[in-house]
Amino acid sequence: MSVSRLYAALGASLYVPATHPRLDHILAHGCHGARSIIFCTEDAVAPDAVAWAVQRLIKALKSTPRDTRHLRFVRPRSPLVLRQLVESAGALDALDGIVVPKFDSRSAARWKSVLDSAPQLPLMPTLETAALFRDATADAIGESLDELRNPVITLRIGANDLLGTLGIKREPGMTIYDTPLRSTLERIVTLFRPAGYEIAAPVCDLIGEPETLAREVAQDIAWGFYAKTCIHPSQIDVIEAHLKQAIQRQRQQANQLLTRGDAVFQDNGQMLEQTCHGSWAQRIHSLQAEYQHQQ
Repeated sequence: MSVSRLYAALGASLYVPATHPRLDHILAHGCHGARSIIFCTEDAVAPDAVAWAVQRLIKALKSTPRDTRHLRFVRPRSPLVLRQLVESAGALDALDGIVVPKFDSRSAARWKSVLDSAPQLPLMPTLETAALFRDATADAIGESLDELRNPVITLRIGANDLLGTLGIKREPGMTIYDTPLRSTLERIVTLFRPAGYEIAAPVCDLIGEPETLAREVAQDIAWGFYAKTCIHPSQIDVIEAHLKQAIQRQRQQANQLLTRGDAVFQDNGQMLEQTCHGSWAQRIHSLQAEYQHQQ
């Protein structure tokens, strides 16, 4: 599957710790209809449980069915854990890719030294370090991404880690766009989207606030994020409903842009231009095609 199709297929990506008691079942059968699941050996696993969790995950990956309706990814804690996965015969066969945590120019070489032995493995690097806060070091992240041999599905955003570097915790009722990270999100979009990278929206850790989550997803879509991390099954339906509605709503305008010969025209009170909105229309067309494929 191409990286563009993989991005369109992500939807709400549910994080599941590798210590989960039903790990084997979730690997094989999914969880609450999540279109993609990320099995985590990093922050979701206590330091003294890492070795056990990794071996448990590798064993489960080797025995799980290869074909499932949901996408499966692993977030390794370190390049060492990634090497264990790469060197365990059959473990990677069950995966659709790897989530690379805390990716920046300082960590890139360590990850790349392992990834170069599996260049076919799709990646989702996570941007979650203070390097994003300065133009020069943010630019260096882009250079490190360009040096990867592996295909990149999307860039993920580690909002909680970024807030942690600022000594801040999100308050109830606040979307991520109401926090100091708004300017960082702007930098990510304006730096990496022109370079061709898709971006997945960060997690909303306010599990008991579906209204806040709904407002945040609406903003995600407005910023061009068509995939989102979630940390609780109760968030899946809210995210998926908004993504589906947005794609259906935007499909009509996208189709007009792709089929009409007019350079400029008006639709529902909005001016549409082939030169300005053509790439957006292509993205919506690809996303819509993947949604239809999954029905």
